Amino acid sequence: MDHEAALLKALADPTRLRLAVLLARRGETCVCQLVEALDMPQSSVSRHLAVLRNSGLVEARREGTWMHYRLAPPSSRFEQCLHGCFGDCLADNETARGDLARLAAECCASPEPATSTGKRLRVLFLCTGNSCRSQMAEGWTRFLKGDCIEAHSAGIETHGLNPHAVKVMAEAGVDISGHRSKLATEFIGTTFDYVVTVCGHAHETCPFFPGGAKVVHVGFDDPPKLAAEVEGEEAKLDCYRRVRDQVRAFVESLPGKLEEEQA
Repeated sequence: MDHEAALLKALADPTRLRLAVLLARRGETCVCQLVEALDMPQSSVSRHLAVLRNSGLVEARREGTWMHYRLAPPSSRFEQCLHGCFGDCLADNETARGDLARLAAECCASPEPATSTGKRLRVLFLCTGNSCRSQMAEGWTRFLKGDCIEAHSAGIETHGLNPHAVKVMAEAGVDISGHRSKLATEFIGTTFDYVVTVCGHAHETCPFFPGGAKVVHVGFDDPPKLAAEVEGEEAKLDCYRRVRDQVRAFVESLPGKLEEEQA
């Protein structure tokens, strides 16, 4: 009975039950659509999905920058009964009906064109070491704006991928663990619409990019510097979380904010 008890424990939360119903009724679904259906922050939805995955109730696969989730095939009669409840009994619940209606609307919505010209903007996020802030910006842009922006990141130097940045981005459901720290010189000759500098040093030493790229400076605090001023692992991670959320807020304003901030 331990396995059955673990499954019921994983489902002992209204949000996780709502997710199970959505996946039972709609099949494999992108996390972005689940966020819209539940009208909850993406980080919260991802945490609940992680619990369901750990229990074995849900499977996931990556497609580009997006995670797609589905119910795992039942391996026992008990799991078959659970799936039946998700798809039939619970789907008639008033909350579940609202979730399903929002999911249907999101799935059927026609995507807006990427830009007025129909092509994605190409944006390079630049900082000193391509370790933290520019990596967060690239990750968030690919995650939130991949339909209209082709995002890249680089540094004036390479300091390696910051593990704390990877950790706090993962907490928010964005996997940047496969990124690498790159020099800006790797992109010389690449045509960008915008180069966004996210620290003062990078803005002062921004290399020339041919093709008429517009340089925009949007400075963010340096998480390692902030973390050096506090004690304790959790307090240090909070410094990274604060900047992570600031970067997300900026990315959510794109592409319109780029014209406003143009240097």
